[in-house]
Amino acid sequence: MIWVSNLLEHLDTAARKSAAYSERHFFLFGCASWFIPLATTIDYLVGEPFYNTLPIRLSVSLLALPLLFARKLNNQLSEKFYLYFVFLIGYGFPFCYGHMLAMNAIYAPESLQIHMIWIFQYFIALFLFIQLANSGALAILIWTVSSAAALAPSLWIENVNWHEVQRVLLYPISGYLTALIFGILTNRNIDIVNTEKVRTAAAIGSNIAHELRTPLASVRSLAHGLKNYLPSLIDGYDKAKAHDLDVEPIRPPQLEQIQDALSAIEAEVEYSNTVIDMLLINTADKPLMGLEHDLFDASSTIDESVSRYPFNNTGERKLIRIAVEKDFEIRAPRLLVVHVLFNLIKNGLYYVQGAGKGEITITTATNNGSNEILVSDTGAGIPPMIEKQIFERFYTTTQTGQGAGIGLSFCKMVMESIGGGIRCESVEGDHTTFTLTFPPAN
Repeated sequence: MIWVSNLLEHLDTAARKSAAYSERHFFLFGCASWFIPLATTIDYLVGEPFYNTLPIRLSVSLLALPLLFARKLNNQLSEKFYLYFVFLIGYGFPFCYGHMLAMNAIYAPESLQIHMIWIFQYFIALFLFIQLANSGALAILIWTVSSAAALAPSLWIENVNWHEVQRVLLYPISGYLTALIFGILTNRNIDIVNTEKVRTAAAIGSNIAHELRTPLASVRSLAHGLKNYLPSLIDGYDKAKAHDLDVEPIRPPQLEQIQDALSAIEAEVEYSNTVIDMLLINTADKPLMGLEHDLFDASSTIDESVSRYPFNNTGERKLIRIAVEKDFEIRAPRLLVVHVLFNLIKNGLYYVQGAGKGEITITTATNNGSNEILVSDTGAGIPPMIEKQIFERFYTTTQTGQGAGIGLSFCKMVMESIGGGIRCESVEGDHTTFTLTFPPAN
């Protein structure tokens, strides 16, 4: 049925977004998961458990182990990594803590009540869970399935304390749902704000593009007209000289420069329109839409990016060194790859000049069968906490008016769209290296 297919597609997209949103915290989550079994000591000191929670706590820690190595997973495995992540957050939060709450209530003697700490832990787990599940429908579905699974053992356990189960699971159900809905609304508001930012950036970019294209079209038209009439003007000048008329002498090199200048003006106008296209693409959610894939060498793209980059002065160009070790072919929209390198050059110059030291090196390499372009600088480096957020859209560390926080998120979007990737490795105060990974051209 169509509605089932649409629902599954929506859930799959939501799962991908949730994993992408939390990707920067994977390693931290993997480490923090080992505090879950350590909390067993608190259970025994404060919670007075009627059920041994250590096995299920350990299972969460073991299940979270792949998060410690998420960055090293190959592309084929990481393509489905989001499914594992969604299962993990469902198992680790609503199921794990719901199961501990339910089992303590089930095994509680008829005359006793379980400690309130089990309910507090469950509330905290729900708040953490909703921060990671970036979709209301996905969160409600996972919570429903996890709650049913957490209560499933009661079907075959004898002497269940149903009165206590109702007290801690059924009666506070409105509170649990309120926590979920509050988190869902918070996430939705954040998504709305980010969507409006994208729309605003796109609208501003479109207006600027329209205003710039009109004078550029006039300049190109004038240059084209002069270029067409230039042969007639030169011919008239030559005839005037042949008849000894009083004309200002023009040397042949000067005539050649005039011809080259008109061609250069047309080329620069064309390139300016290309830059405008790239700026508009930068705010698009689907950068490859409508663009053809070209086949080109990595070295030629690097050369083009450096030669075309709008340096503020000759000193900036001297900060860049190209060291192509092994060339390879790339199949992708050439325009976008150039713009990705533009963004990395811009960031490198910002940190090098900010630190007052260092240089930028652009090189190529092959690593485990994959082709790479590396953009390194020996400038200020990036603090570890900032490094985890640099690929987020609208996140920026530059001063107001110097960056909108969409450059690196655009780079990531482009590289993933062509089947590659981008990663950053930095040591604060020493260096930063961005590695662009490209799939085989064939």
